[in-house]
Amino acid sequence: MPGLTLENTAIVLDSTGDPPKGYVDTPGIFVVPLTVHFGDESYRDGVDLDHGQFFAKLQASSVLPTTSQPTVADFLAVYREVRATYDHVFSLHLSSKMSGTYGAASRAAEAVDGVDVYDTKTVTAPITLLAERLRARLAQGCSLAEARDYIAYFIANEKLLIHAATLEYLRRGGRIGRAASLVGDVFDIKPLITNVDGELAGYAKVRGLKKAFAAMERFLDENSRPDDTVYFAVIEALNDTEPAQIRELIEQARPNAEFVFATQVGAVVGTHIGPGAAAFTMIVE
Repeated sequence: MPGLTLENTAIVLDSTGDPPKGYVDTPGIFVVPLTVHFGDESYRDGVDLDHGQFFAKLQASSVLPTTSQPTVADFLAVYREVRATYDHVFSLHLSSKMSGTYGAASRAAEAVDGVDVYDTKTVTAPITLLAERLRARLAQGCSLAEARDYIAYFIANEKLLIHAATLEYLRRGGRIGRAASLVGDVFDIKPLITNVDGELAGYAKVRGLKKAFAAMERFLDENSRPDDTVYFAVIEALNDTEPAQIRELIEQARPNAEFVFATQVGAVVGTHIGPGAAAFTMIVE
């Protein structure tokens, strides 16, 4: 097979990758939406509801919305459409421990040649960060083996740290996983959550923003060295101040850091994380 490039290779994401606004218009990028349900009303994540519309609806609703994955048929239609134009497809999806989305994508790919499907073992912006770092390699041209090796490296080494305003939405949605140890509302204590083997896990409980940022710096030190090249992105859920502060923290602590993008959580991730959260994801290369 000839080398992979941006022109002959497509990347399919699901909407829980929370790509930045307009990202779906990038040539070679395709996003399959999950669905959020408010009672009898259903909305495609990132298509029918944007970030602001979703949180306005969430805060006005007396019941927690539910979410559902795309069907095998949804993925099959996208794969067939994409393969009509592109030689190869990488399909990157949220952790199989959080959703059946990866399973549906895998079953669809059995019927279409040239589609590699991955359980990224994470959720939200790390998935889109993987897409962007893969695109950087495609821009230079790479072999299929090199692309697969990089995806495996990213999945094994990517880091995510979420400063949540509350665990109530994760608890009510049944997605709390290993973060359950942080449950216990105490005034001004907000949990820091990370991703461990495809599940959300508690990292620290902190009181106040100053201690939260100290914990973020500790997390950075545990997962990188001062001279490392760190590619990172910031994410927020109705929190328009913390992401800029997180970016400043990382860029001061890591002179070789490369900021890739800022984004907002969509309806599906927002259903489970709730309002007020800020986060960052990083990969050392």
